[in-house]
Amino acid sequence: MKFLIMTGPLYPKIGNNANLIGKLIPYLLKNNHEIALFSNAFGIEKSKLPVTVFGIPVLWALDDKKDFKRKVLFPIQSKLNDPNGFSDALQAQVDFRELKQIRNEYPFDAVISTSEPYSMAVCASKINDVKKILYLMDPPALVSNGHNTPYRSSTLKNTLQKQDCIISTPFIFNALKEYEIEIPEEKQIVCGFPMISDKDTVKRKGETDKIKLLFTGWLYSDIRSPRYFLDIVSRLDERFRIVFMGKECETLNDRFPVETKAELITLPQQPYETALKAMEEADILINIGNSVPVHMPSKTLEHINTGKPIVNF
Repeated sequence: MKFLIMTGPLYPKIGNNANLIGKLIPYLLKNNHEIALFSNAFGIEKSKLPVTVFGIPVLWALDDKKDFKRKVLFPIQSKLNDPNGFSDALQAQVDFRELKQIRNEYPFDAVISTSEPYSMAVCASKINDVKKILYLMDPPALVSNGHNTPYRSSTLKNTLQKQDCIISTPFIFNALKEYEIEIPEEKQIVCGFPMISDKDTVKRKGETDKIKLLFTGWLYSDIRSPRYFLDIVSRLDERFRIVFMGKECETLNDRFPVETKAELITLPQQPYETALKAMEEADILINIGNSVPVHMPSKTLEHINTGKPIVNF
């Protein structure tokens, strides 16, 4: 089978979509499927982009197309009174032209979209003889930021109804219902979260006896505050070591000073492999959720894959 995968950031960048692609592509190739990749790279020089990912050529949407979108869409966009930039639906109206060109060169059988605008582009292209699969791990814009208009809602509803399969979480499916967007059950693949059973831990040679807690990720100043977790940290004693590893973590002590008897280590963003190793060596993984409703932090799937206990704040 021939797949076109339309996605955003590509593995090894960190994020739900990049992680999906990093696991999905080797699986599809192993099972003798063919793949074409389409991604965007706005604001990045073409010379700095990889030509291939897992040996597969990448079709890049670059800044010249973005400028075209600005010229075409901005006057219409202002009428929608949407302060967040381009409307996903309107952007898709431009992207679908590119999709048709790809189809002429690569007659794919199915499209896997990892974001709402790409799935809209597939529908706008009116390419009807392909399977449409949407991997929806981030909630649609009208759900996450409340910027709902009749046009945006009807466009999203139309797009989702035309998908053959939607892979998402119970949180997002339930949130869509609140906007009167019902997805037929036969089209739903629900990503549940397995119960984590206790696992015996083996102490490595030279390892500390301390209980090791790890947060890894980005402490977004506006949507991911560690205040509540730090209130817990302030009550821990010498038996604990807490490591914060990721973007904006190195300034944690300056932004959120906390007094604790536990060992507290703050590290800047590390290579992906370093973060995975830290997860394997930790005793308990800390997940600080986003303040955006129904939005799942991108590292959650990595946490589950370790089989370690996870404490969510």
